[in-house]
Amino acid sequence: MANPTDAAGDNGVSGSTSGISGGDTAIRKSVAGTQGGTYSRSDVYSETMNLRFAYHNGTSVECDTPTMNRS
Repeated sequence: MANPTDAAGDNGVSGSTSGISGGDTAIRKSVAGTQGGTYSRSDVYSETMNLRFAYHNGTSVECDTPTMNRS
């Protein structure tokens, strides 16, 4: 798991350090859809600090979609 959440009560939360390399914020890649129903993932992304998740499995949950190497 490249970027796990931290426990926050019964939920999970992403970090607050910006940047792909060494950061721990939640990264979400943009997806483009055409009228015909074809979808593709873009290089455009959003970075969210302290993103709270409604789930945490006791160990960790991945913050990034899709999972990406953060080293």
